[in-house]
Amino acid sequence: MSSKTTDIVFFLTVLNSPELRDSYETWVREVDTPMSLKLAGVESYRVVRLTDSPVLDGDSAPSYSYIEIIEVSDLAAYKAAIAGAPASFFEQFSTYIGSYQSVVGSVIN
Repeated sequence: MSSKTTDIVFFLTVLNSPELRDSYETWVREVDTPMSLKLAGVESYRVVRLTDSPVLDGDSAPSYSYIEIIEVSDLAAYKAAIAGAPASFFEQFSTYIGSYQSVVGSVIN
């Protein structure tokens, strides 16, 4: 087992409008993913569309539309790289995403 620590960055996002789903997902495949995979420290990048169907009875539908899952080998390098991304990238992002939260975690098992 490797002793290398990998952090996982999560972006929990909400679309500006459900009608943007197809164009957003095209943008993710054609722009976001290729750019993200080139950022320093990024080992892998996935975007998961959430459904409105909870797994457990009694749970409510999720308040987020998507979860971005980014495995990073160097969190400081990743943060610096994302801060240096072109302004046009963030402008495109904001045309699709109305709100988001970001958090980092570490795999424990």
